[in-house]
Amino acid sequence: MLLTCGNEEVVMLWDSTTGECLRTFSKPNSGFTSCAWFPDGRRFVSGAVDRCIYMWDLNGNELDSWKGARMPRINDLAITSDGIHMVSVSSEKHIRVHNLEKKSEQVIEEEVSVTSLSVSKDGKYLLVNLASQEIHMWDLTSNKKLPYKYKGHRQGRYVIRSCFGGSDHAFIISGSEDSQVYIWHRCNGELLEVLPGHAGTVNSVSWNPMNPHMFASASDDHTIRIWGLSTKAPRVRATDTSNGTWPFINGVTR
Repeated sequence: MLLTCGNEEVVMLWDSTTGECLRTFSKPNSGFTSCAWFPDGRRFVSGAVDRCIYMWDLNGNELDSWKGARMPRINDLAITSDGIHMVSVSSEKHIRVHNLEKKSEQVIEEEVSVTSLSVSKDGKYLLVNLASQEIHMWDLTSNKKLPYKYKGHRQGRYVIRSCFGGSDHAFIISGSEDSQVYIWHRCNGELLEVLPGHAGTVNSVSWNPMNPHMFASASDDHTIRIWGLSTKAPRVRATDTSNGTWPFINGVTR
């Protein structure tokens, strides 16, 4: 199944095999901006410009909601892999981590606006893109007050997305407004690769969860490129991504 949302006041549930729209979920005057699945595949949350987050089941029933004067306009949402934490970001420089079991909330303060977020597969780390052209990673399992930082990409006018990738989440990858893809070492912040290939802003990336050597990038040039190990390139440095090095890769346009 696939969830989509946009400027319209509905979230749409699709059968990804047939392309059929199975159900729509609506709230008047909401304007949904983001949605995220729970790991059980039977519930999801949606965030909206009306400063509300709603939890739904697949039959269209509203199971829970978060709203009120303290709630900001939601820019992005994520659910951790254990289904315990819901993370939301807004343009008000706050990252809100909701513990759904304990009904508690932790607020992480950033210095500039947060544009997007991503959570690691193990649910331990939170990655956010900032309007200051930095990417910050927060450890959700510790009391560390300062984030890890990744720099070098360009982000000024548009929403740019990043994510974790490789074996044991060894890498951080992000799009950029200079039409390139950036890859950093997660632990030491070293910029490992800057990959050309697109002809417009690269606004989203997604690493293959089953193949640590493959990821996709999407661009304003109306293409999606699938990246993987190159069998022809002579400058391969390593083929084992678990040690924090990255081999030369080859992009294919789709």
